[in-house]
Amino acid sequence: MSNKFRHQISLVFNIVLTVTVIAIARHRLGRESALPAGQGTSARKANKVGQEDAMAQMPSFAEQSAMPQYSDIKSPADRRRWMIARLRAMGVPNDLLATVARVDFEVQWDSRFDDCHGNMNKLAAVQLAMNMSKDNEMRAALGEAGFRQWDQKTMLWEAMSTSVAVTSAEAATIYDLKKKLQQRQLELDQSRLNGTMDDAQINQAYDQAYSDFYSQMKDVLGEERYKKSQQLDDDFMAGNLRAQLAKVNTTDSQFQELFKADQQFNQARLEFDHQFNGDPSSAQYQDQINALNTARDQEYQRVLGSNVFYSFQEQQDPGYSQMKKYEDLWGLDDSKIDYVYNTMKQYQKSLVDYQARLFGLQAQGQSVDVSTVKNYLQQISSQAQESLQSHLGADSFNKLQRNRVVQFTQSGSLQRAPF
Repeated sequence: MSNKFRHQISLVFNIVLTVTVIAIARHRLGRESALPAGQGTSARKANKVGQEDAMAQMPSFAEQSAMPQYSDIKSPADRRRWMIARLRAMGVPNDLLATVARVDFEVQWDSRFDDCHGNMNKLAAVQLAMNMSKDNEMRAALGEAGFRQWDQKTMLWEAMSTSVAVTSAEAATIYDLKKKLQQRQLELDQSRLNGTMDDAQINQAYDQAYSDFYSQMKDVLGEERYKKSQQLDDDFMAGNLRAQLAKVNTTDSQFQELFKADQQFNQARLEFDHQFNGDPSSAQYQDQINALNTARDQEYQRVLGSNVFYSFQEQQDPGYSQMKKYEDLWGLDDSKIDYVYNTMKQYQKSLVDYQARLFGLQAQGQSVDVSTVKNYLQQISSQAQESLQSHLGADSFNKLQRNRVVQFTQSGSLQRAPF
């Protein structure tokens, strides 16, 4: 988005906001003046009492007295504080004030981003500088109480996938934990920028920071509310599973067996994540996760039967769903769709198996020849592409590739195909 366009958006946004607030204020005054004298006085008294009650419930904004006069404005921060003070005096809610301040703050950085001219290192440095200054700028604009009110709401929203009831003390504790995590993230971003830590060290530090945060959140909320806040509770998981099985028509007994299998899988996965600290480069970790996936698939197949299980797998696959949606447009039929699905699943399995072999060799201290890896990846990718093109024809195959339904790893890369 261009600097000029962003400034236009900010200007229009602020003008519309100001005009709206003025219109509301005039409408209220008009309603009071239209009342008979006695009623108008009563209405004004009632309105004043209501305003006093509302103000009593709002945080103190004593900082307003320190706001600069318009003639004293010497910086974007001064102008932002002046604008927020005037809007607050007109009765604009704190959340809306925060939105105005945040947009205005971000617009002030546009010229610095534009000056990077696509240089990724400079862009990263500017982004980090903006992130590190954001809290102070928002605090200056909103005042300490206004900033805390807005920021705590934002941090709690980020910390929980599903909102749960918390006390004021619990909310404050979770907020402090989230700010600690935020500060650690900024420190690690700074380390990455400065080159004082490599990517492996930074990723491990990120994992540890998040692990500590969620462990502390669990201590604050307790097991039941913590699971609900992260959508790990039984009610959410059961609802999610019912949605996945909507087209399978399972019996109550089958559903309970599958739900139990999912619970066991998730619990084991959490234990492995904790044991290996979420390190996907560990050969043991990969072996354990693959074994867990296989065991769950086998249990699903036992409960549903082979035919229903395979149909269920297909329904869950976004590539399969996309092919069914556009089969006429792409020149496909059920037979061709099944062929693509099975070919890509086998191709993906080959990648996972090969990656596990490489991790095993590395864990044993053996070196891995890069050219050998590239040759193998090129070989299995070429075989899969040739098989699909031969079976589908060039036109259908090219449409699948253009729509990213079938994708193959690049030489030297072991990222999993998305199918």
